[in-house]
Amino acid sequence: MEKFQIQFNGLEDVHKFVHVVSSYDADVDLYCGSYCVDAKSIMGIMTMDIRNPLWVSSNCEAVEGKKLMDELEWLAVA
Repeated sequence: MEKFQIQFNGLEDVHKFVHVVSSYDADVDLYCGSYCVDAKSIMGIMTMDIRNPLWVSSNCEAVEGKKLMDELEWLAVA
């Protein structure tokens, strides 16, 4: 799956994001520059500067990766 960029607007967005990505069996990572955390970990995400755009990447199959991107469209950076 390709990386795609997201932007959180607050802690509620982080909670919803973790809920969505946790429903997938695949590994999902969140990047800020070269810093990477497990996207299923609220504690890991809170160590990042969530005010800046972040990159999401996973090892999902193509169909599942598209579904994940669609579910996170509300966070996508335009």
